[in-house]
Amino acid sequence: MTRVAANPELGRAGRPTAWLRRAAGRLGVAPREWACLGPILVLAAAARFVSLSTRGIWDTDQGFETGAIWNAVQTRQLPTFGSPAFTFGGTFHHGALFYDLMMPFAWIGNGNPLVIVAAIATFGLLVVPLVWWTARSMGGTAAGLAAALLAAVSPSLIDYSTFIWNPVLLEIGSAVAVFGAWQAWSTRQPRWWVVAAAGTAVAAQAHLTGLVMVFPMTILFLLAMRRGPSEVRRRLLKWGLFGVGLFLFTWLPLIVSELGHNFAETRAILAFNQPGVNAADPITRVVFGVIRLLGWPMTHWPIDNLIPGFPEALTIAVGIAVGMIWRLTSVLSRPGTSAASAASAARAPSAPSATPSTTSERDGLRFVAGTLALIVLVLSLGLKEISQIQNTNQEQYHVIADVPALLAAGLVIGGIWRAKPWARRAWFGPALALIVLSGVVVVGVSHWPPAVSPAGDWPSAQAAATRIERSAPGGAVSLVNLPFFKQADAYTYPLQLDGVPLVTPDKAATVVILCDSGWYSGCGGAAEELWRLGAADSVSLRLVDRFQAAPQRTLSIYRRVP
Repeated sequence: MTRVAANPELGRAGRPTAWLRRAAGRLGVAPREWACLGPILVLAAAARFVSLSTRGIWDTDQGFETGAIWNAVQTRQLPTFGSPAFTFGGTFHHGALFYDLMMPFAWIGNGNPLVIVAAIATFGLLVVPLVWWTARSMGGTAAGLAAALLAAVSPSLIDYSTFIWNPVLLEIGSAVAVFGAWQAWSTRQPRWWVVAAAGTAVAAQAHLTGLVMVFPMTILFLLAMRRGPSEVRRRLLKWGLFGVGLFLFTWLPLIVSELGHNFAETRAILAFNQPGVNAADPITRVVFGVIRLLGWPMTHWPIDNLIPGFPEALTIAVGIAVGMIWRLTSVLSRPGTSAASAASAARAPSAPSATPSTTSERDGLRFVAGTLALIVLVLSLGLKEISQIQNTNQEQYHVIADVPALLAAGLVIGGIWRAKPWARRAWFGPALALIVLSGVVVVGVSHWPPAVSPAGDWPSAQAAATRIERSAPGGAVSLVNLPFFKQADAYTYPLQLDGVPLVTPDKAATVVILCDSGWYSGCGGAAEELWRLGAADSVSLRLVDRFQAAPQRTLSIYRRVP
């Protein structure tokens, strides 16, 4: 027998392939599924990172948030409070964890907001594989890929991945929370509850409405305690307490502050009453909340196309709601596996399978449906703004529902894929599922945010700051905003990065008026002259430059005349 020498090049080339195959085998994912997931992840990355510098809005909130993050980096002090809960006379704050998580990226980028928004885009991209894995372990391959594709093209997830704002971490927080809780339940490994607690903490501190995730997490944990024997319960309780400790630890600066200041933040939250029209009746609020929360991730309704977009939002919301009822009734009517068999399956290594077990699918559908129901009820009945339509964005109140809504849509489409053939035609289920999925994807893509922010971006703010600096060489600058209830942080931040001293108008050699024509009439004319004559205090201010820094943003530069 003749021995053939091994080709070292072929050996080296085959090692990565063998490693990938072993990894795929451990995860129980077939090569064909990886082949489908890869393009979805590439699409998701392209939808978030292409033209990232110009896509994200850069306005007052972004300048304020980035300034707070950069100040924490420079002072080397973790902030006690997060973002103000309300722009107009805010009396309390969201959690500071958003600032804490963004501080390393601000330090890496030396204050450059593009590094921070790139980190946010990365967090947003991670939602896609988390949603895929959660949905596939509940409803099989088709459900996982459908949920991943919907998450990849969701205009809400894309929008919240491309600009700086504390609520942008709501979706990654809820995705991690749901993923961790489901892993803990399905694998019976209690350490996953720590992951669920971490995700819940991120969501809760990104926006106070994220605290609603505490309810489904707590209920599922109590159910897990109930189903296990006493020795398992003790171990589960230990990890659960560790997760609760982690959640409370993220609030530790605020807790210490509250104890030392007579619970000022808590009292402000309890005493706050959002002005506006009276709330609708409970039934109207819940019905409107269902349409809004289930339709938002793919339609941006009602912010986009209030009247023309209603049929799309209604169709998607009704489709998800009816589809979940169909899936629940069909799965509950089938016999499940015994507790012993379920525990054995959880301990056994997973294998590639397009069809989940009846127990996994039943529990997953219950978990997602229950989570959505809790979020809809608590937010719709607890926040009157959910059932109201105003000129300002209110989506931050309900973005916490995006991930459960996308999981529900994926589970429904996965159920259609595996539905019994109509008239004994095996292709009918997959064909119908692809038609439904394609329709929802088309709706989502049609609502993608534009490649250039219509309200100004960071490069435009940098260019405006450079132009201001040319008109104020070496002198102190003051920015005045019209209307007065807004701030000029969008332009003070790039000036601060460049080392320009900022002072009050009476001490500034150069006064810059930022006029927002969306809020204030007379920009570049009567409104600015009225301020100049009233604030000059007998000292002459001479106009040296005026330009539009962004749509509806006019900057007028005045120099003091000796």
